[in-house]
Amino acid sequence: MAVSASLESKTLDKSLPKGTRSLLVIQLLAVISYAIFYSTLALYCSKGLGLSDKFTTSLVAMFFAFNYGLHLVSGYIGGRFLSYRSLFCIGMVLIAIGCYLISIPNLDTFYIGVAFFLAGGGLNVTCINCMVTQLFHADDKRRETAFFWNYSGMNLGFCIGNIVAGQFQLSNNYRDLFLLSGVGNILALVGVAISWRYLKDIHTHYDAAAKKTPRIFLGLVLITSLVIVLCDMVRFPTASQHFIMYLTFGVFALLLGLSFYEKNTMAKQKMRAYLIFSAAATIFWMITYLIPNALALFVDRNVDRSFLGIVAPPQWFINVNPVIIMSVGPMLGLLFQRLRRKGYRITLTQQFSMALLLIGGGILLIPLGIHFANAQGYVNASWVVVAYALQGLGELFLGPIGFAMVGQLAPVHLRGLMMGAWLMTSGLGGALAGIFSGWATVGSTATISPLVSNTHYSHVLLGLGWIGLIGAGVLFLLRPLLDRLIHEILPA
Repeated sequence: MAVSASLESKTLDKSLPKGTRSLLVIQLLAVISYAIFYSTLALYCSKGLGLSDKFTTSLVAMFFAFNYGLHLVSGYIGGRFLSYRSLFCIGMVLIAIGCYLISIPNLDTFYIGVAFFLAGGGLNVTCINCMVTQLFHADDKRRETAFFWNYSGMNLGFCIGNIVAGQFQLSNNYRDLFLLSGVGNILALVGVAISWRYLKDIHTHYDAAAKKTPRIFLGLVLITSLVIVLCDMVRFPTASQHFIMYLTFGVFALLLGLSFYEKNTMAKQKMRAYLIFSAAATIFWMITYLIPNALALFVDRNVDRSFLGIVAPPQWFINVNPVIIMSVGPMLGLLFQRLRRKGYRITLTQQFSMALLLIGGGILLIPLGIHFANAQGYVNASWVVVAYALQGLGELFLGPIGFAMVGQLAPVHLRGLMMGAWLMTSGLGGALAGIFSGWATVGSTATISPLVSNTHYSHVLLGLGWIGLIGAGVLFLLRPLLDRLIHEILPA
């Protein structure tokens, strides 16, 4: 409580507006339960509930597809029917209820719990990013620094969640794990309450409305309907996964159509550049979301996880990503600031190209590690650690940069929609990752020798690695066009 009470006593940087520090701490607390679910879902489905690998990979893919697909709903409801801060609080409550229901070892209750968790998670991320965005003017590059800090705070929450999840995984104590995971959401609610005055909506439909009560009522009806629909859809993960894919394509087709109706030429150009960056982000997230899906099972079954006589749980490997982001993220943000002050131009195109290069190269290391596996087929853990580290570095060039990009490229009247659509690229990537995870886990079970299953993993990961590298090359070739569209022309 003492920490929360002094959230606004000082800022990360004196030049950053009030509210930045609050959102950093709130982000950290809110992400812990998500991190636990992120790293444990595939293992819980397989070991705790006894579901098949095929159903498990589909369910995990559905979760990530819906989790990010629902950010579009949040972008529509938030700032229109409810304030961003109110909608965020509702999301926290729904996640806490979901954690409790998931802790009950019953398949029907599990599905309902996932629905509540999905609804809450789908609502809160767009809200917190919009709360950060609205603290800055559209062309204010300090927003990028704020998102770097927020992203680092989020990954500290991930790190804490993964450590806790791994500890409980060692004893397969899923019930207490999911009960404990809801505590962070309650603390995040306290943080929002303390910092309420700094997080109010600015220039949104909700803020401008003369009568807010009807809007609030309609917003609550929409959220209730969402939970009811999700309770049915999570039972059919493959169909739901495809639904999110088609919905995402439809949303980006809509944004392309809206770009033709933009009267401002600069806004029109920026929207089209945004769509190209979204395609690149989809490739990035498609590879990234193999980590909590097929690669979670791969690390559990096909990797030598022994260190000095201690067997590390699979969740601890995922911590490589947040550790990299926490340690490098703030330094990278400061480096970009200093380079820009010296006259260097660091464009979005360069950053996104680097992200695809790093993740494509990183994922190719795992098939190389499979090639050098031991006689029993077990892969040395160092290959996975380095691959995850490169993924974390790549995420720094796309994750926080992407959130800041929306504020830079989105017209004000479409900012909520485009923030939600941007997050849907992660959902689409998660859905596509589920398809590839299904291919990679063919013939893989807890009783099958790694010598047999390694072949499927190797072929799929090789293909995805090359997709990442080719995507980086294409984006780099498009750099002159994209820099003109977003009006970031590099000096000759």
